[in-house]
Amino acid sequence: MSCKNNKNATTEVNHDDFKTIHSNFKLTSIAIENGVLLDTYKCEEKVNAIENSIPLSWENVPEGTKSLAVVMYHYPKKDNKTEINSYLLLWDIDPETTEIPYKMAAKGNWFMGPNKDGTAISYTSPCSRGKGKHEYTIALYALSETPTTLPKEHSLHVDYNVFMNALSTVKIIDRTTLTFIDSN
Repeated sequence: MSCKNNKNATTEVNHDDFKTIHSNFKLTSIAIENGVLLDTYKCEEKVNAIENSIPLSWENVPEGTKSLAVVMYHYPKKDNKTEINSYLLLWDIDPETTEIPYKMAAKGNWFMGPNKDGTAISYTSPCSRGKGKHEYTIALYALSETPTTLPKEHSLHVDYNVFMNALSTVKIIDRTTLTFIDSN
């Protein structure tokens, strides 16, 4: 199961207020139906500290995009957007890429950061234990270039803060999101 260590980041950088510029730039997942994460994709079993990643696909990457980046995050305290958990960090994705199939986030021609606990290069599947609904956001960034402050390899050192600060060093051409609920 994935939510044992609960390593939270504290941040001042987020793009929650960023409005998608190109309305046809869309991010989707077959793992999400009517805004809810399907049970099949929750609490993935860890094998050698690695979990199966959520399938993602997108379309209509804006013209001029030289690199894509993906972040999946959740605010554990709804009213406090300075504390954040990240579940997926990917960068240097070729803009010709249109999908990341199920289980394949760590196997593409791009780079990946650590799981939520910071212990392995991996995705962390949502596995909310608390009562109620928990909202998660996956953001896909269309960038003018890959930030030079990000390594050209998978890295445990690229946490949410490093990732978001790196994105702020390049032009964000556009950002599209997919928000979903995990509830018990």
